[in-house]
Amino acid sequence: MESLYIPILIACAVALLVIGISSAVKGMLNVEKRKLQERLREEAERRQGGGHLPLSITRTTDAASGASAMLIKWQPLEGLHRMVVQAYPNMTVSTFMCIAFGSAFLLFMLLMAATDNLLIATVAFVLGAYFPFLLLLQKRGRRQQTLAMQLPEALDFLSRVLRAGHSFSTGVQMMGEELPDPLKTEFARCYDQHSLGQPLEESLKEMTRRIESTDFAFFVTAVLIQRQTGGDLSEVLNNISSMIRQRIRLAQHLRAKTAEGRFTGYILVAFPAVMFVIVSFMNPTYADNLTNTTIGQKMLATAFGLQMLGLWTIKKLTTVKV
Repeated sequence: MESLYIPILIACAVALLVIGISSAVKGMLNVEKRKLQERLREEAERRQGGGHLPLSITRTTDAASGASAMLIKWQPLEGLHRMVVQAYPNMTVSTFMCIAFGSAFLLFMLLMAATDNLLIATVAFVLGAYFPFLLLLQKRGRRQQTLAMQLPEALDFLSRVLRAGHSFSTGVQMMGEELPDPLKTEFARCYDQHSLGQPLEESLKEMTRRIESTDFAFFVTAVLIQRQTGGDLSEVLNNISSMIRQRIRLAQHLRAKTAEGRFTGYILVAFPAVMFVIVSFMNPTYADNLTNTTIGQKMLATAFGLQMLGLWTIKKLTTVKV
């Protein structure tokens, strides 16, 4: 079975490389975010007489020091810094890079000691380096989803605070004390920055860059415009809250509608692997034609890569953006 490690690890490395490249290209060519940025810039220029956009959704300039400040000057690491801040607000990009390198080096040494094969160990190094990034994306996705689910209740809470006669800064302080995590932590940090002398508008902008949510950007943009032009902010917050709830309800409805397709895709991907394991135990000689021959190993690697491509395609087809 040792000869089977090489094609499987190579196929995993190639699949992860393709996914990483596609994610990077998608991030650079995010047409929807660019269009939203342009619309907000046009609206800001119309209201402010040609001024700059008061809120940036696509850029992150969170404070960083030491090695992290040097690393994020490079464009790809600037995006990584943004993801690290959104997943683990208290972690720096240099710390995360050390964790990724340590994971890769540890897996490299383990596979090198177990197999004494440099190719397998090198592929293991790549997989070990990718694993922390996979956990980072999952953590960021869960945290972003939790923040999105908490936002409507938070806006309703702030609207009630304003109707009770409190100031907006007092409402932010109360949100940092009463709301559940992780939104509680973000508003508490925002109020702490404001209480130490930073303008509230700048604190809200930094919080928007940490969260990077279109719904939250609408909320902050409405607050900034209201503080410049005046108006009933509590009514605006109620309208934004209602809009966000409708989007969440529609997204959940679409997810339920596409559940059958996703479940079918998982079964189709898992079925060949399960059958191969069963056949290997029932008739090892039959499976040796794939595991112990060069052409069989190439076929296994190709099949695994196609399976991963099919899984990614099914995920894209069953994912509907709202």
